[in-house]
Amino acid sequence: MDYGLIVAATADESGEFIPHRVDIETCRQCNARCQYCPQSVSPKERGVMSLELFDLVLSALGDTVPQWIALNHYGEPLLDPFFRERVERLRERRYPLHLFTNGTLLNDSLAEFLGRGGLYDLVFNFPSIDKDEWCEFMQMTETSYKKARHSIERCLSTDTANKRGVTIAVNAISDNLQERAERIRDHFSSFGPVRLIIEESNSRTGSIVNKLVRIDSHSAKRLYGGCDRSSNHLHVSWEGKVFLCCQDYEQKIVLGDLTRDSIAAIMSSELARQLRAEIFGLVPMQAGRICLNCNKLRSSQFESL
Repeated sequence: MDYGLIVAATADESGEFIPHRVDIETCRQCNARCQYCPQSVSPKERGVMSLELFDLVLSALGDTVPQWIALNHYGEPLLDPFFRERVERLRERRYPLHLFTNGTLLNDSLAEFLGRGGLYDLVFNFPSIDKDEWCEFMQMTETSYKKARHSIERCLSTDTANKRGVTIAVNAISDNLQERAERIRDHFSSFGPVRLIIEESNSRTGSIVNKLVRIDSHSAKRLYGGCDRSSNHLHVSWEGKVFLCCQDYEQKIVLGDLTRDSIAAIMSSELARQLRAEIFGLVPMQAGRICLNCNKLRSSQFESL
């Protein structure tokens, strides 16, 4: 308790927020239509964050040094026409970049650019080493598959990720999930160190429903055990609006606007405090909250008040 790792059950933490991790939606589009992603059923309209707004978002962090900053919200960040400029701005501020990509656009020039430093991690969405299976999951062409595979191999072979290797997210629920992961590890580990994220894809609070994603449903009017994303993740849309979390695909819960208010003001607002109070079990969760359809919401042994 002295270190703040645990707190009394009666403690009101609803006003606490520190942006340890930051997701900025720099580009809304994606060139893939992964069957386990909402972009496949409800593609986002075109939208690119201006560099002026990007600078404002970074300035809003003040003296805070996040663990990392990511440049996407279900979009492909390498489609962003200002990608290099944004990375340079992160480097100037010594903000580590957590890059999530499908790898199809990561050419030699970009790989060399990223290899100059500033990467926290390089995560590839690559569900299968089998070409036909990859194309089916991603709904992309064989040419795209070859580009993505080559990108990963090149990054490993040239130390683009600063000798830390790369991370590969193996998505989509299937009977052969573990087999797919092992085949991916076997192939790429010969090029360099590889870490795998093997996690059941989820419905993104109900934004996509099919056999490849996990469907979750919690009961309203119950007390829940929390979710760290609401207390230390900052999520900013391409328009500068702060929304609840990365699971909020459609950005239904807008907490504020960084073009008008500070992070502190937004994340200590009445709505933000109410949501965190519900998420962390200080009060029962209201019906209709998207969190009730999210696998990140932790359960609690407590019944409703």
